[in-house]
Amino acid sequence: MTEKSIKKLSVNKDDAGMRLDVYLAAMSDQTRSQIQKLINEGLVLVNEKIKYPHYKVKPDEIIEIKQKKEARKNEKEHQLKIIFQNKDFIVIDKSSGLIVHPPHARSKETALTDLLVKDFPEIKNVGEKTRPGIVHRLDKEVSGLMAATRNTEAYEFLKTEFKERRVKKIYTGLVHGKLRESQGEISFKIARGVKGGRMAARPKSQEGKEALTFYRVIKKFTNFTLVEIELKTGRTHQIRAHFHALGHPLAGDPLYKPKRAGKILPPRIFLHSTILGFNNLNNEWLEFTSPLPEELEQFLTDLKTL
Repeated sequence: MTEKSIKKLSVNKDDAGMRLDVYLAAMSDQTRSQIQKLINEGLVLVNEKIKYPHYKVKPDEIIEIKQKKEARKNEKEHQLKIIFQNKDFIVIDKSSGLIVHPPHARSKETALTDLLVKDFPEIKNVGEKTRPGIVHRLDKEVSGLMAATRNTEAYEFLKTEFKERRVKKIYTGLVHGKLRESQGEISFKIARGVKGGRMAARPKSQEGKEALTFYRVIKKFTNFTLVEIELKTGRTHQIRAHFHALGHPLAGDPLYKPKRAGKILPPRIFLHSTILGFNNLNNEWLEFTSPLPEELEQFLTDLKTL
């Protein structure tokens, strides 16, 4: 399927029920693996929504294949989704794909800090110069709730709240395999990998920093388990490294993926910051929730049919 060969298709009744990748491979001159790559890159839309290779097509659905240049042109710029603000704090529902702060001074990638400073200029002089207003962070592909501070007093206060483990941080994640226990605790220490690469959690090692993660099983699927995850510490890649060491890495994680991940995967890491709670400067409790993004909800819906 070249960029000019197929742009739009309407599914007929005879083809209903076929996997999306199988259907498109049959309708084109591309291999199934080539089709799967296009789907995973978000270049295939079914009724204007991103689906997955295993999605079963339905009668009269419109399937559109976008050109790469066209897809990039139509990409929506990241915008701040603010769910709460006062004179001290801002709570943001961060989208997947948005980095929290630039990785280096020469970076041209738009970061959450850029958006914050644009809308709240006073943040520029709060906290560290390279990450103004930021006390904690989410990985680039992880979505959900984050708090930022608007003044130095709030910054120092929230920084202490995190250090003293008084902040409530709950995530929703999907992990590979079926967890045996309905709930559990992961306390493996976390340290930099042997070759200086990704962070690693070593079940039997005493080296590294203390890390504590609690989880509760929400639902089990054929090859996955949906879990509620609560962090008691905030180490880099803590959730990802802990579940990888447990033998149940997060679905869609390109860094901590299992050796045999299978072909049914979400379009990005399945991890979302669902609940964030903390005290304000008057010692009043604030708590916020964020529902799963549509693409993750859709993936769970599709899993039910497997």
